[in-house]
Amino acid sequence: MMGSVDTRSGAERPIYARHAAASERGRWSVYDDVAWQDIDEAAARKHPELLEHLRAAALIEAYHPVNLGRLMLDTWEDVDAGVVFSLEAYEGFTHFHALRMYLDAVGHEPAITEAEIVAGRRRALEAPGQPRPLLERLVEFMLSEHLAAYFFRRIGEQSEEPVLTKLMALIAADEVRHAQGASDLLAKRIQADPGCVPLVLDAAVRFRHYGNDMVGEVPVAMTGDDVAIQTFAKRIERLCGVRIVDHLKAGL
Repeated sequence: MMGSVDTRSGAERPIYARHAAASERGRWSVYDDVAWQDIDEAAARKHPELLEHLRAAALIEAYHPVNLGRLMLDTWEDVDAGVVFSLEAYEGFTHFHALRMYLDAVGHEPAITEAEIVAGRRRALEAPGQPRPLLERLVEFMLSEHLAAYFFRRIGEQSEEPVLTKLMALIAADEVRHAQGASDLLAKRIQADPGCVPLVLDAAVRFRHYGNDMVGEVPVAMTGDDVAIQTFAKRIERLCGVRIVDHLKAGL
């Protein structure tokens, strides 16, 4: 009935409704929730390597119209996927906008330009290679967002600049939600066809970050991050009911 409220709980609600609600709860504003006037430029410049990592991250976020555009085109019959990717597209833009504003605020060079963004997108679009199965790209998206959450969290831990530390926490929380969105879309497909589990596991074994398409080499905030790697494997195990290591042993 028009005007009624969806009172269904948890798993009873559609994926799109759950993620829309989660996005609403986690919503933050580039203008209202970041204390731009309090940035300590000297503290920020003490770690130019972190700023360079953030520059690459901003370019990866600017790649979403290409990567998510392809995913949306291939999942247009899935209403849940359309919402998950639409929310990700907007929040990814928010991340790009905030990161670029921060880098400009502390005077990091070279500044990101629109020409650089477009050139990176064009390279990705023109790169040779066969179209990859949707399941593989969903796994790629999920695990890329999973690792992005740890990337931003680690940058925040290493930074001595308080405004950046808070901004990294905001972005990392979004990335956790984005990874869960992709996981839910994969779980939906596994429920419909359990036979696709080996394909998901194979994709996890062959994982590459989609950001490689834009920047060549995705930055790592902490080399050999044990927690990130362990939770990477645990996420796949929860999704498939099979450990990656057991899947590899079965294939020998």
